[in-house]
Amino acid sequence: MNLYGADHHLLVVGDTIEADSHKHSFVQVTLSLGLAYEIEIGGECFRCSGIAIDSNVVHRLNGLGQPLLLLLMDSTSDLAACFKRRIGGHSLYVFPEEMLDTTSEFARGNYQAIGDSASYTSFLLQLLRLLGVDYIQRTVKDRRIAEVIHLLKECDSSEHSVGAFSEQVNLSDSRLSHLFKENTGISLSGYLTLHKLQKAIYLIFAGRSITDAALTAGFDSPSHFAATGKKLLGMTAKEIRKDSVFLKVACSL
Repeated sequence: MNLYGADHHLLVVGDTIEADSHKHSFVQVTLSLGLAYEIEIGGECFRCSGIAIDSNVVHRLNGLGQPLLLLLMDSTSDLAACFKRRIGGHSLYVFPEEMLDTTSEFARGNYQAIGDSASYTSFLLQLLRLLGVDYIQRTVKDRRIAEVIHLLKECDSSEHSVGAFSEQVNLSDSRLSHLFKENTGISLSGYLTLHKLQKAIYLIFAGRSITDAALTAGFDSPSHFAATGKKLLGMTAKEIRKDSVFLKVACSL
């Protein structure tokens, strides 16, 4: 399994992706890189090659051993909003099969070549184009928000509260949250949750124990990390770690 962690989304590629019935705050896109898979949404079973699911929709994924690409996006992000428009107020959107033939062929043939942020960004932009998603990257203009993002990328602390960052840039908690959303298109609370999850996963792949990684990343306990990972990904840390590769990409898409 290959995992790519960006500022407000995770991209997962693997042939062992299975998830029990769960819901999470991400907008999720699941694409087959082989044959069709089965997914149960709201008690209804679908067999398809590509689907977008809105946040907080109960679903269960059965990959049937097929290679899958899973894109999990912070629901408050501009990127997620592009797919929300496609979903159109419903709980899901099934992509046309004719669109997915080319998309799957591209993803299958190119994801293994991803080795750094530039190649990941190029891959993701082409993937979005093939899915018919018109996405324009938002520019961070406020220097204080740029500083917060820099602090997070360079952080070596387990303290990830809104209050800790608002104090460092001399803003109130509410003002910082407002400016962060205005500049990035992402809620600060959602950004922090994803940051902690990615940091914990990165530390696990760097050889740290699950307990140590969870506490260092800022979770209250290993069980808190486990619950967050299970809620967002439908998989435990042990399942994610097995035969997997993780790449943190500095991609603000």
